[in-house]
Amino acid sequence: MNELSRTQTEGAREEIRPDWVPADRYVGEDIARLERERLWPRIWHIACREEEIPNVGDYITYEVLDESIIIVRSDTDTISAYYNVCQHRGRRLVNPGKGFSKGGFLCRFHGWKWDLEGNNTFVFHPEQWEGCPAFTTEALALKQPKVDRWGGWVWINMDPDAVSLKEWLEPVGEWLDPFEFDKLRRAWYETIIAPVNWKVVMEAFHEGYHSGATHNSWVDYYSMLSPTHAYGKHCGFTTQFLEMPKMKREDGKWTPAVSGADMLYYQSKELHDELNAQVSDSGMRALERLRQEFPPGSDESNLFPRFIELSKEEMEAEGAEWPEKLDMEAMLKPGISIHIFPNTIVLPTPDAVLWYRMRPQPTDAESCIFDIWSLNRYAPGKEPQVERHVSHGFEEARGRNPFLEQDFGNMEAVQQGMRSRGWEGARTNPLEEVTVNHFHRMLDEFYAMDPVK
Repeated sequence: MNELSRTQTEGAREEIRPDWVPADRYVGEDIARLERERLWPRIWHIACREEEIPNVGDYITYEVLDESIIIVRSDTDTISAYYNVCQHRGRRLVNPGKGFSKGGFLCRFHGWKWDLEGNNTFVFHPEQWEGCPAFTTEALALKQPKVDRWGGWVWINMDPDAVSLKEWLEPVGEWLDPFEFDKLRRAWYETIIAPVNWKVVMEAFHEGYHSGATHNSWVDYYSMLSPTHAYGKHCGFTTQFLEMPKMKREDGKWTPAVSGADMLYYQSKELHDELNAQVSDSGMRALERLRQEFPPGSDESNLFPRFIELSKEEMEAEGAEWPEKLDMEAMLKPGISIHIFPNTIVLPTPDAVLWYRMRPQPTDAESCIFDIWSLNRYAPGKEPQVERHVSHGFEEARGRNPFLEQDFGNMEAVQQGMRSRGWEGARTNPLEEVTVNHFHRMLDEFYAMDPVK
């Protein structure tokens, strides 16, 4: 970052333009402080999947910066959230991770206890506080952030004045509802402690403009156009091929796709084999049938509706259930990717959804926690038992996902380049990088708000 950017004050930050995001928006303690005070306490966070806490008493913690939130199934149909802190002397109640507590939570400092509804149930020598204003039933209860559920996720918000989750998600929540994310289950779950700012990771997946240079092992994406769009707080992108792209065939040769079915098959095969997401085994079987039904020279006007029919047949043959309201219009509405502001990206498909979440580290603005899920649709009882795998750095994650590895090198190199005096800011493409620009405009709105108490 240049010295001018380093010394700019909060009120003197350079304006964002459709083709320009100044360097000072990315790194430095000023931006990290604004995010800590004004962004992270105000947003709706994805905390966990509902199925991670299936039984009453099951809990999991969600950490962001210095905050730790306990997410617990407090009743069969109720999920509660509490700040992970004893109301006596401030000790953390539970260690980070998952656990089970049949009766509630115990502070191991002085033995105070709370039930699953957050009510204090035991204090050693309570009579010694008789008449003290800080010792009321209400004061002793565990403090609660807002909590809600959508898409099979548990969401929390630390701002008592926050809008509802439904309002926060508008309009993209309604677009994504037909996919029935709540009926998906984890195929895999990866976490990378990434040595880059969280925004650098976000922006690596904001657009498809990078695909031609970065993802060039199976498909020639240089023939693809990826328009980007803003949707309220949120944003996303779609794709269209301007001509039949070249595909890497089984014999290693690159030849142009001979039909729409051929193109769809090889593009999906890359995602299935290299990304292990977005296309399931049943989806690949549907694509193989589609390619047989639509040989080169066929009338492909009914190609996509037929693909949906075949996908539904193959999914149901496995015992899984196709989402009732997911027709062609609903599938196409969200596009390729939706960025739910500020730190979540979903790539929706009927059978193998890819989901990203980014969080800053509490002590290092140039490090973040990067979570990746593949969520698949399974027959009842066929869901795999999945454990989270954590990699400390991109190098440690190497070998686990060949497709995403192509992005990892970009992220580290971008973080390094942003520190240079020779870089003044991002020159964003006004068509294919609207998402990057809109993201920073939305962040600026939050930076201008008062800190959350």
